[in-house]
Amino acid sequence: MNQEIDKFPLKDLQSRYDIGRTALYERLKHINIKANKEGRSSFVSGEQLEELDRLHNHLEGGGTFEDFESLSTTGNSQEAISLKSSPNSSLNVHRTNSWEAEREPLLEVLIDAMKQSFHYAITYGVSLPNAGKPVTAIDRHQQLKVAAEEGWLLTTLEVKELIGVKPQAGKGENKYTRGSWTFIKSGKIGRGTAWRVERSMSPENRMKRIEGLPD
Repeated sequence: MNQEIDKFPLKDLQSRYDIGRTALYERLKHINIKANKEGRSSFVSGEQLEELDRLHNHLEGGGTFEDFESLSTTGNSQEAISLKSSPNSSLNVHRTNSWEAEREPLLEVLIDAMKQSFHYAITYGVSLPNAGKPVTAIDRHQQLKVAAEEGWLLTTLEVKELIGVKPQAGKGENKYTRGSWTFIKSGKIGRGTAWRVERSMSPENRMKRIEGLPD
């Protein structure tokens, strides 16, 4: 019957619902209804009146503003949800909360991955913009050179990633040599062995050092 009403005076809404002026404007604001004006008179349409009646009955039945679904404000959002969901999917108000719960572990994984990328870049001297490019043998030698010059200690896994094999000192020894580099045991990193990197000396340079000559 409200739909047959073209204009309902705004001043009559207070008596219709037996509420004060402040309460009325709070209801209008909540369901996003703006009164129309004609001269000095303000009024709502029949459709707006029907929405106000729905809200009034909801509040009188013990409901609150928060759990009231306004037809004037939910239409567009419901349409957007239906476009993203499959025809057979069921939607409920807990869906958002579920997504929030699932998103937190994913964010933690992403943050851990970013931390590892920064750790790799800082440890081996690789700039992040080049991190996605293939690592060449020259790159690995450069990284080992930086580690040796800076005196960084590397884990067994980090050394293996750089030289391709797991470093293992011989019996009774504390170092492992491969190619141009020597890896010397230097305590622990966590529960694993820490390795200090040095450039391996050729027999010629080793003899020069013994004789006190420059390399």
